[in-house]
Amino acid sequence: MNKIVETYSRLADEYRRDEESQSCWYLAAEKALAAIELKERYRTVADIGCGTGRALCELASHEGGDRRFIGVEPADNMRALAAELARGQANIRLFNGSFEQIPLESKSIDYLYSILAFHWTTNLTRSAEELARVLKDDGDMDLFFIGRNNGHEFIRKTTPVFLKYMGPAALLRSAGMRQQLTKDEAQQLFGKAFAGRAVTVEESHDTYFDTLEGHWTWWVRIEGQLVDIPAEKRADCDRAVKDSIATLQSPEGIPYTIHMLRVKVRNQAGA
Repeated sequence: MNKIVETYSRLADEYRRDEESQSCWYLAAEKALAAIELKERYRTVADIGCGTGRALCELASHEGGDRRFIGVEPADNMRALAAELARGQANIRLFNGSFEQIPLESKSIDYLYSILAFHWTTNLTRSAEELARVLKDDGDMDLFFIGRNNGHEFIRKTTPVFLKYMGPAALLRSAGMRQQLTKDEAQQLFGKAFAGRAVTVEESHDTYFDTLEGHWTWWVRIEGQLVDIPAEKRADCDRAVKDSIATLQSPEGIPYTIHMLRVKVRNQAGA
C-alpha cells in the first residue's frame, strides 16, 4: 500500500468532518457532484476512488433499484465507511481497486465518474488506459481532479518551510506523489487513451475563504508533503506552516484557490 492510500485509510473517520466544516474540498466536491447528470441509458455507473461513498450513495438514493452503482476504492477504511453508508442500498457494490488496476470487466460501464481522486494516481498513462478499457464504446465519463495551479497561495507560502524541514530531495519526492496536470496535458493524455472518442477538458479556478483552523483540518490530511516529514521535526514544521499560512489573512478570510480539471468523454452518437 502506498503512503497516500495508507494515510487516507488511517484518517478515514476524519472525512466525516468535512460536511460539518463546509471545507473548500467539501464545497468543491459538492459542485462536481451537482454537475453530474445521469442519463436514462446509463444502466451501470462506476465511481472510481469513491472514498467514503458519499457521492455514490447520494446518486444511488434517487434510483428505483434497476440501475447498478459500483464504487472502487483502494483505502480499506474508506471503503468500510462507504459500505456502512451504502447499507440497505441493494443497487450498490463496492470493490477494492485503484485507477491503475480497476477490478471491472472491459467495456462494462455506461457512465464512469470520479471526484477529486485521479490526481493521486501513481501511473497516469496506465490509469487513463484502464478508464478507457472499462468504459463501453458508447459510454460517457466525467473525471474531476485538481490541476497544476492548485493552491498556489499556500504553495508559495509553505514551500520555503518544507524546504527547510525536509530538504530538496524529500520535498521533490513528496510533490511527485500528486499528479497535477495542465489543461493541455490532460487533453493530450485522455485524447490518446480515448482515441476516436469525443474528449474535452474544462478548467476552473474557484477561491474559497476560511479561518486558519478551518483550512488546517484538511491540510494535515490531504497534503502529500506532510507524509515524509521526520517525526521529531513535525511539531516545529506544523507551527511554521501555520504561521506562513496565517500571513494570507484578508478581511474575507484566508484564501485557497482550487484549480479543477474536468475531463469529459461523450458518446458522439448522441444523448
